[in-house]
Amino acid sequence: MKFAGRSRDCVEDLLAELEAGYGSFPVSQTTVSVSSECYEEIAREWEGTVGRVDVHVRNDADEVLVRPDGEAVRAPASIVSSGASIENRARSAVQSTGVECRIDGLEAVTIAGVRNEDDAEADPVYRLLVLFTGTHVGGTPPAECQWRAEPPESQLLI
Repeated sequence: MKFAGRSRDCVEDLLAELEAGYGSFPVSQTTVSVSSECYEEIAREWEGTVGRVDVHVRNDADEVLVRPDGEAVRAPASIVSSGASIENRARSAVQSTGVECRIDGLEAVTIAGVRNEDDAEADPVYRLLVLFTGTHVGGTPPAECQWRAEPPESQLLI
């Protein structure tokens, strides 16, 4: 099976896992063309990582948990590897901030096809990008994390 087919199959397996837990939901699809260098890096990493999850966790004041990411802030996030439970990875991403959460639902699900802009013959690599919603159930984040009134713009990086 070609590279594109294998990555597509992994994404379909993850989608089936989400459907088993959440029923049907809208799925966006997008194609991104990246430089050969970036494409090669994504292709190398594909065997170990097939997606990414972000979690918008809200507290009792309806604020969203954010953590530092360079000069910006973002929601807790994790890479999803082949065979890993998406929801467990989402919970682990939040737990790494010292906070426990309940995963409540799906906010966005996107299938991204990554193409090599310098080689039209290269197989696309497919990734699943998932944004969960959650509720704070315990724990206190460290000082570098914050609760904010508005969530950061989701940056589901490929």
